[in-house]
Amino acid sequence: MEENNITSQGEVNQNPESLLRVSPKMKESLLSSMNWIQFFVILCCFAVVIFTIIAIVMLAMSSFFPVENPDMSPLIMLCMGLLYLVVGVVYVYPIIKGFKLIDHTRKALRAGTNSDFEASADDLHSIMKYCGWLTIISFVLYIIFMIAIVLFAAMSPSFLS
Repeated sequence: MEENNITSQGEVNQNPESLLRVSPKMKESLLSSMNWIQFFVILCCFAVVIFTIIAIVMLAMSSFFPVENPDMSPLIMLCMGLLYLVVGVVYVYPIIKGFKLIDHTRKALRAGTNSDFEASADDLHSIMKYCGWLTIISFVLYIIFMIAIVLFAAMSPSFLS
């Protein structure tokens, strides 16, 4: 099997035998994967709705806490409500890209167009890049919060006695 040859100008000379061909098995697997991705994206839509409802309830409850329980600070519920709202917003971008990935991949496999296949590859790249950055940011925040908790506990008077 011959590989692509790159000319001195950076152009690729492709032998027809070395071009990517989508076999019926590959097509079947990709279409099946799109069904599972669609299921996952729909679950994420439900998660965004649930997070938004929880956020609204917590934000509403934060205004009632001084009346119900004067010992409890409404700031806790306010912060938790905002946190749930932020988590819901963070899910929106991968959901949109997920639906685009499904659409472009199905179009590419049905029509056999390179432009849709390239768009689906871009969508997949965007989702994975977003998830990678989100993972890095999450780890950094976890480390910062753990250090803050340890420092807060070490500075409390009950910790030393």
